[in-house]
This record gives sequence, structure tokens and C-alpha cells, in this order.
Amino acid sequence: MITIGLGNAGINICRKLSNLGKYKTVELHGGKGLPECETHEEYEASVPKLGNKLRLGKDQDIWLIVCGAARVSGTTLAILEQIKDREVKVIYIVPDSFFMSATQKKQHKVTFAVLQEYARSGMIDSLWLFDNKIVSSIVGEGALGSYYDNSNSAIANFLANYNWFKSTSPIIGNLHEPKEISRIRTVSIGELEKGEENLYFLLDNITEMCYYYSISSYKKENDKHLLKNIRTYLETKEKTTFGIWENGSDHSFFYSIKFTHYIQE
Repeated sequence: MITIGLGNAGINICRKLSNLGKYKTVELHGGKGLPECETHEEYEASVPKLGNKLRLGKDQDIWLIVCGAARVSGTTLAILEQIKDREVKVIYIVPDSFFMSATQKKQHKVTFAVLQEYARSGMIDSLWLFDNKIVSSIVGEGALGSYYDNSNSAIANFLANYNWFKSTSPIIGNLHEPKEISRIRTVSIGELEKGEENLYFLLDNITEMCYYYSISSYKKENDKHLLKNIRTYLETKEKTTFGIWENGSDHSFFYSIKFTHYIQE
């Protein structure tokens, strides 16, 4: 897996991910792989050839991480054009409108709309949506000097775990095979004991979902009601698949991937 961090948010998430394992990350920002520009439009028009900077090799699993409030998000489509022959997944960080200027709101609106159309048309493999305000409310806000630290960690943790799920066979269950059109996605996180989950983006018109259970070794060996409780919870859902993995730690949790093909407002 290769992650490309575009702008401060993307770079900070890449750095968090690097602390979790040996992941190849690429950092792009104004003055760092990209020219420094004053506006969204200038960034869009001034993206250089990035072949040497990216050095993506033969790895097909590429994630581009970007927040729409950043001026440098204007380079997103030009960067995607340079790696269009690869399987690219985009993590889009929906900015908190409370902190945005009028210009940033326009930047977000344009980038968000275009990336959804790219996903629906198959020009990118998938678009993964994370709302900064919602994620922060779930995991807790940091101090002023590190306000988004917890939010960035939550997204990096998901990426690391999802990569592990995809590369490891579950104890029971199956990896989900979404419909071809289900390219707009988000994630929820939950605790087994509480039987509840929290969405990282309020996705409208969810059409299918998959649950990834990561359980402790102790729970695997000693919880005789584990599968029954999971079954009871999932029987309330529609169009759902699941898998269970052992994580070797003392903590059990789950992620759920939510899928749709409907445009999000």
C-alpha cells in the first residue's frame, strides 16, 4: 500500500500511518514536490510531472489523502491524471465549515463534487469520506496546538487495520465484494460490548455494508457468546456481510464500511 498525502491534513495522516508500520508514503505540498501558489486555481494550473517524486513502482494499492479546504487541493485532479493507470482510492476529508472562509467553502464544494463524479464514472476506484467535525466528536478533540491530532490518528488507524484485513484471511466470514457502482464510501467504528457504532461521515442512501470484526485472543478463546452476539446485531442490518479476525491484543472492536452510488450533498 502506498499513501500520498496532499496538503497538511494528508501529510499528517501519512506520518501517523508511518508510525504504525512500514508503509510507503509520499508527501506533497506547496514548496514540497509542488510549486507554492496563492490560489486554488493557480495550484490546478501548475502541477509539474511527478514521476520522480511519486516513484510508485508496481504497487497497485494507492491511497490519495486530501482535505478540500486546502488551497493545494486544487492539484487533486491533475495528480490523479498522472496516476490514472493505477487503482487509486481517495480519502477525502470534509472540512469543518466553522473554520472555513468563503473561499475555502467554494474550494471544498468544487473538489467534493468533482471527486464524486470521478468515483461514479470509475475514473478512481473509490472515494472514502471522513467528516473532520464528526470524527473529532467521536475520538475527542486535541488541545489547540494539536486540534486534529486525534482525528488524524483515527483515520490512520483505520487505514492500517483495513490494509491488514485485506491481506489476512478471516477466522470466519468473507471479504466483501461490493457492486461495481458502489464507489462512494465511508467508515464506522464500534465496540462489541456496546453493540453500537459511529459513522465517520453521515452517508446518505447506504446500499450495502460490510463489518470487519477485530477480536482479542482472549475473547476468541473464552467468549462463548461472541458469534451469537454478532449474529444478533447483524440480523438487524440489510445487505450486510462480515468477517472476524484475531488481532492478538487485549482490545476488541469493529469497523463497518458503508457503500453507496448516490451523490452526497
